Amino acid sequence: MLENSLWLRYNPTKTIREVLARIYECSAVEINEDERELYASLKRHLTKKEFRMIMMNEAGLSADEIGAEVGLEGEELRKSQYKAYRKIRQDKIRREVTGGILKEEVTEDELE
Repeated sequence: MLENSLWLRYNPTKTIREVLARIYECSAVEINEDERELYASLKRHLTKKEFRMIMMNEAGLSADEIGAEVGLEGEELRKSQYKAYRKIRQDKIRREVTGGILKEEVTEDELE
């Protein structure tokens, strides 16, 4: 798992896989099982500030706490959070975090 990651600092009870399944409105089975790969994918596609806002928001922190951590307030914070969630829902990220399972299914079908 991600022993020293920011994810565990803010979300000790939720896995990245559970959060992505909720965001993508799918079952956790459809999301890649490797937490490190998921973490790396999100870090690759999101800015540090966006990633931190999503982690903190998913942990249930208040807007004031999130704003103090990332240096944004009010309307700026809401717009940035909206942009971060919109970015995480993009097809390229969705394909990357679910790609392992889709590739396995295609490979099995090709073998038959």
